[in-house]
Amino acid sequence: MNRITIDEEFKALIPPLSDEERGLLEASIVADGCRDSLVLWDGVLIDGHHRHEICTRLGIEFDTVEMANLETRNDARLWIIRNQLGRRNLTNYQRAELVLKLKPAIAEKAKEQQQEAGGAVPQKSAKAPIDTRDELAKASGLSHDTIHKADFIGQHADEDTKQALRTGETSINREYTRLKAPEGTHVLISQSNSNEWYTPSKYVDAARRVMGGIDCDPASNETAQAWIHAEEYYTIETDGIAHEWHGCVWLNPPWGKLTGGFIGKLDEEIKAGRVSDAVVLVNAHATDTKWFTPLWNGLLCFTDHRIDYHSEETNDTGSTHGSVFVYFGANRDRFIAEFSKWGAIVETVS
Repeated sequence: MNRITIDEEFKALIPPLSDEERGLLEASIVADGCRDSLVLWDGVLIDGHHRHEICTRLGIEFDTVEMANLETRNDARLWIIRNQLGRRNLTNYQRAELVLKLKPAIAEKAKEQQQEAGGAVPQKSAKAPIDTRDELAKASGLSHDTIHKADFIGQHADEDTKQALRTGETSINREYTRLKAPEGTHVLISQSNSNEWYTPSKYVDAARRVMGGIDCDPASNETAQAWIHAEEYYTIETDGIAHEWHGCVWLNPPWGKLTGGFIGKLDEEIKAGRVSDAVVLVNAHATDTKWFTPLWNGLLCFTDHRIDYHSEETNDTGSTHGSVFVYFGANRDRFIAEFSKWGAIVETVS
């Protein structure tokens, strides 16, 4: 085995693998050996930390290669992060988290360049001045605005929110809007089971006409049932995800970490044949989340307006974003007739 130094700072720059990713990597190494060389800088590991841990633990041989063109420790930091950005399948928040680690290294690089150019006042040089914002955007493939929002989230959000962003259960825009809302105000989240905000009955009535009725509302409460009139409904206390759903479903899931669970449950119930029709209402800004993926299999109506939700507790109405209705079932023409007056009907081309 090659003698390798593990630098804890460099190791901390590597995004952790999920349990599934780690399991697949270990199975691949056990079956085929360590096919990719571990990358070293002056004997210090800068790429292949996960492979090194697995090979060392299991006694599997591996090869190494030296990166001789990295002159300084700062060069090594920059290389590690850019290498990870180029190789990993990351959510936008993970990309932003990773690229924000570049800020100190880029600032150091700019300082070095300034010194080379002649001191505190930049002199004429063949090299263009380094703009940190542009460098971060270029490295991540994200906009300046997205990086700014992710930076704000990193400083103010709790760990559960950050983890939901890393797994794609929520989005940067949504969490930034929620965190920036003044204390004591509501961020409208278009959910029928909120105890404050309710979907106007005209949309629910249209869904009922499309499906011919509403057999199940798995994310609701007694107040909402005054106009939803589902044959069966579940509340936060009775936990809709814990039950089977049947027939025609109206689903306006709770926002945040729970949304993905309800969408995943709907997908399971449709595949099991228990749900014949469904109309789902979610945030149109959620198309970049992993949980939204099954909804592309339906017929979608992206609203051309913001829905005016209403509340029993305040006089405020209106939403901070657009919405999308998604239909699953055989009554496609009926859905188009009912919902096209509220926005564009979209279908995935296969």
